[in-house]
Amino acid sequence: MSITTESLLGLLHLSSPALPVGAFAYSQGLETAIDRQWCHNRQTTGDWISELMLQGMAKLDVPVFLRIYRALKNHDQEQVMFWNDTLLAFRETKELYDEDCQVGRAFCTWVKSMYPDEPRADWLITPTQCSMFALSSLLGSIDEQSAVIGLLWSWCENQVTAATKAVPLGQTDAQHILKRLTHEMDGALNAAHSLNDHEISNNMMHYAMASSWHEHQYSRLFRS
Repeated sequence: MSITTESLLGLLHLSSPALPVGAFAYSQGLETAIDRQWCHNRQTTGDWISELMLQGMAKLDVPVFLRIYRALKNHDQEQVMFWNDTLLAFRETKELYDEDCQVGRAFCTWVKSMYPDEPRADWLITPTQCSMFALSSLLGSIDEQSAVIGLLWSWCENQVTAATKAVPLGQTDAQHILKRLTHEMDGALNAAHSLNDHEISNNMMHYAMASSWHEHQYSRLFRS
């Protein structure tokens, strides 16, 4: 894998929490896990995020991202629409569905502001975050492998940031969790690359229940 300085800086830009797409406002069920004391220290919080990455991101979002990236590269609108809609269909709760739609729309607005003449930004009625991250990566000349690492890192950092605020975790514990996740990313990426189309899925009942309960949680910092 080789990446130019300009492309690397573009990847860091896309992966940054400062990107104005609103991802920081969501915890994806983590806030409920904290409220119910499933996540209450570094170990339990790290276990929760690790499982979501290995059993969720690696088996659904990342393999779908790879397919969308390749379809966009080949200018295959039908496949982009299919995989974008497939990802939305896997969102188990209204919160998770709305999150992907809202972040995706904000991401699309950003892409159009940066690349006003790019026709692929108008292909999707309801773009997901994955689709817009893939398109932004292509437009920034970021190769597939670098782009998917950036996507996964961005997700991990958002989860740890949410945990730092809500558990709460100290900065040192948060960094230990991030270090743990970086060691596990290779396994997640290898698993994602190995999946055939019919094997892409998400079967995480506790995650779906946490999101459902969060919709009615009395006190909330996050929108999911």
